[in-house]
Amino acid sequence: MKKKILAVVLCLVMISMAGIAGANTVRQDCGCGLGGMALADKEGFLWNMVGTFLNGLCGNQTFAMSTGTLDCGAPKKFATNDKMKVFVADNMDVLAVDIAQGQGESLDALAEIAEVPATERPTLYAALQNNFDTIYPSAQVSSTEVVDQISRIMQTI
Repeated sequence: MKKKILAVVLCLVMISMAGIAGANTVRQDCGCGLGGMALADKEGFLWNMVGTFLNGLCGNQTFAMSTGTLDCGAPKKFATNDKMKVFVADNMDVLAVDIAQGQGESLDALAEIAEVPATERPTLYAALQNNFDTIYPSAQVSSTEVVDQISRIMQTI
């Protein structure tokens, strides 16, 4: 008898918690992954917990984010940053001159590698030129630091 009462109380608590949790769907709260795919439009605390459990099952959410599967976006920034690192390392001096001038072939190549649309490039070039001292704070700056600063500026435009 006590087990039945306990089960009923637990059910009532769970149902009330599901209503309290708000109106976000599993997809909104848990993101991509198996849980996001299977329970995408379900709402409530319990569904979010199940979605979180499913996303963590066997690391499928991590795998999905790395590979662009299970409704996760493709991680093209990793490849883009790698290409930018190689390009900047090979063209540090020429790129510094072009950024200081706000134009040039190496700047065009950098924008091409970063997949910046042609319509946004003048804005990018101006932003890079305005932040030249941040990008190249000294003559000893490393290419990695330059790429990090350029990437940070690109995110703001």
